[in-house]
Amino acid sequence: MVRPVLLSTFQLTPGIGPYRERQLWAAGVRSWDGFPAAPEVALSARLDGRVREAIAAARAALEGGDVGALAALMPARERWRLYRTFEADAAFLDIETDGGDLVTAVGVLDRDGPRVFLRDKDLDDFPDATRAWKVLVTFNGASFDVPILERAFPGWRAPRAHVDLRHLWGRLGHQGGLKLLEQETGVGRPGHLAGVDGMEAVRLWRRHRAGDREALRRLAEYNLYDTVNLKALMALGYNRMLERFELPGEPVAPWERGEVLYDVTKRLLAI
Repeated sequence: MVRPVLLSTFQLTPGIGPYRERQLWAAGVRSWDGFPAAPEVALSARLDGRVREAIAAARAALEGGDVGALAALMPARERWRLYRTFEADAAFLDIETDGGDLVTAVGVLDRDGPRVFLRDKDLDDFPDATRAWKVLVTFNGASFDVPILERAFPGWRAPRAHVDLRHLWGRLGHQGGLKLLEQETGVGRPGHLAGVDGMEAVRLWRRHRAGDREALRRLAEYNLYDTVNLKALMALGYNRMLERFELPGEPVAPWERGEVLYDVTKRLLAI
């Protein structure tokens, strides 16, 4: 039976942080099913009551597929633990702007495949395309992508189960941006995109506005590779977190980008 680390998560209520959680694991209480019923005591009568209530709430949310309720029970920094359970309903997102708040492209990879929403084309379709998302994965999205999108699309809100890989990989010792992380982990991109960064994406948008159609295609390709690489980095980061912190739970399968690169090419040809 596959046991995701979610089912071994006890940081679901005030008073239970990393130390208390590890206490439980060390004592052999390594899953929700293993938490003792009253009157047996695992931590203290007061804390045990809280944990039992939290586990009951988490079970109900899991059975109902309410990922938002599960995420609300957990500290934001531990919501990456939801990924193994809800991988099929995860979405990977990256945006480009004009250098300010004007969104020019939104790249998405989810169960419907890779696609990019472009200003002056289909950008307004973006909110409707997100309705089935349960887990959102970004890099620096908590500070950049999500606030900009929430301003651009009033009423749109990101899923509460948001994994910002900048912070996840920061816990693993990475310091720097997405492109450096790709280099360090071997998750690369085509040679013709080497050197393209956020500032170049702004210049590509300006060239497109001046009539350069190829510039728009290059911008879309750059944006789509960001989202595709996020999925590979999420799987790698999840597994490294399990290993680094010796967490109970099974890893996710490594993800190979080749599964979607044909679809990326088709999307680009349609621009």
